[in-house]
Amino acid sequence: MEILVIIVLSAAVCVLAAKLFSLKSRIGSVSKQLDDKDNTLITTRLSGDELEAVVKKINLMIENDHKAKVEIRKEQTALKQAIADISHDIRTPLTAVVGYLQLAENEDQQRNISIALERARYCSSLVNDFFELSVIDSKGCEPVMECVDVNDMLCELILADFPNFEAKSITPHFEDSDKPVYAHADRKMLTRVIQNLISNGIKYGSDRLDFTLTADEAVHISVSNPVSDQTIDTEKMFDKFYRASRSRTAGGAGIGLYICKQFVEVMDGGISASVGDGMLTITVTLGIDDMNV
Repeated sequence: MEILVIIVLSAAVCVLAAKLFSLKSRIGSVSKQLDDKDNTLITTRLSGDELEAVVKKINLMIENDHKAKVEIRKEQTALKQAIADISHDIRTPLTAVVGYLQLAENEDQQRNISIALERARYCSSLVNDFFELSVIDSKGCEPVMECVDVNDMLCELILADFPNFEAKSITPHFEDSDKPVYAHADRKMLTRVIQNLISNGIKYGSDRLDFTLTADEAVHISVSNPVSDQTIDTEKMFDKFYRASRSRTAGGAGIGLYICKQFVEVMDGGISASVGDGMLTITVTLGIDDMNV
């Protein structure tokens, strides 16, 4: 009987030793694979045990790390391009400011002073955009939600931009209903959104800029302008630093619509774009205020 017990125990020890040796070998294989920088995912022999579960978790972490690195590389590439674009955007008007001021100093010309002032204002606008962008990206903007008459706001902002409409020979179209349309929004953020949409329409449109305002279960603000390019990527329009064209003639750093999107989403709204019949339409949707009832 004792001999039988000894034999059974010896067999058990041999089995355990074999399993221990196999486990040690597999752990060594996993360790080598982790040290291999060219290796993508970890593999292990056999399946259905605790080591395989650990390997699966390690592989998931590796995949997430690879995805994060890809995103970081994309952001770094976009940032480098943006810095180059921003440098060009600021350097060009600043050079013009200096040149026209020198001409004005030498020839006492009012026109040169006016052009220099316009370029300086453009630089100021760019700097404000970049400051706003830094606040948004640092999650530093908190909305102060209140009842806002969007109809009244649209009328005021369209009138305020009338000199810019005239300078580009653009006719704004908006049917003022003389009735308030109340949205639940942050007044400053909504003002900035509409200003950016108007600026975008003036910068890239021609002939006309159409505004529509409707209210049902929500408030919808649409701004439409003619476009010659029917293949505009409306999904990427709201990406940071996105430009439909790399041309420098239109100006801008490609962050106006990105700022719009961030502000609208902070106000629990939505923004979208569509192209059809030669028109680009950007629509902002906001929550309706109880004052409409």
